[in-house]
Amino acid sequence: MAQSYQSYQNAADARARENEDTLHQLKQKAGDMADTVAEEGAKAMRAAGEKAEDAFSATKRFVQDQPYVAIGAVVVAACALGALWRLSSSRRDPALLDRLSEYVEPGYRALRRRI
Repeated sequence: MAQSYQSYQNAADARARENEDTLHQLKQKAGDMADTVAEEGAKAMRAAGEKAEDAFSATKRFVQDQPYVAIGAVVVAACALGALWRLSSSRRDPALLDRLSEYVEPGYRALRRRI
């Protein structure tokens, strides 16, 4: 009986060591993956910064080389944004809401009387 208990104890100890080793390996892999993700994120941030600097310098060069075309492009963009803003604000017409409430209100009152 003592031998069987000892063999179970040895097997349990061996499984515990295997589990600890597996857990340690998983922790190492997770740490390596986190380092890799951090490095790739830093590379992406550097690349984005370089692209932004390139776009800024190209825009600056374009404005210096062709100022009238740049002003015209800004005017066109401003007019387009203004037209879009005007269209969206006209949809929120308070007169339309008043007419809608005049239409809905009598039916609402009649429904309340029934209840």
